Amino acid sequence: MLTGRYFGNVKALSLDLRQRIADAIEERQTQTSIAQRFAVSLSSVERIARKRREGHGLEPGVPPGKKPLVEREQQEAFAQLAASRTDWTLQTLAQAWQEQGGKALSQATTSRTLRRNGFSFKKSAALPKSATKPNETPSASR
Repeated sequence: MLTGRYFGNVKALSLDLRQRIADAIEERQTQTSIAQRFAVSLSSVERIARKRREGHGLEPGVPPGKKPLVEREQQEAFAQLAASRTDWTLQTLAQAWQEQGGKALSQATTSRTLRRNGFSFKKSAALPKSATKPNETPSASR
């Protein structure tokens, strides 16, 4: 039986496993024995029993959180726009995306979307060199 707490990306139970658990619940087996038999948590068995009792389907629920502003269908178009002008700032890219009909994006959202699409952030050769120079050590002339 699974014990302890799990954090991060835990995969949902398969629909087949959910169905077998629901069948065991209908056979009047105890929830603890079902959890041990199928190597799932007791809370998973309780959740499946509640869904079954309330007449809901056994499909996993929708993951929590907001939907991304740049949806999956738009990812390729966003990546093409970003690749077309690699010298754009995040703000300029966000404005260009909005002009193309996309939703308004903040700089942080633009940055996250670029990272999800595999873009890295390196200094562009088109940018002017920094005006500051590394500290020069004074020569020891006497």
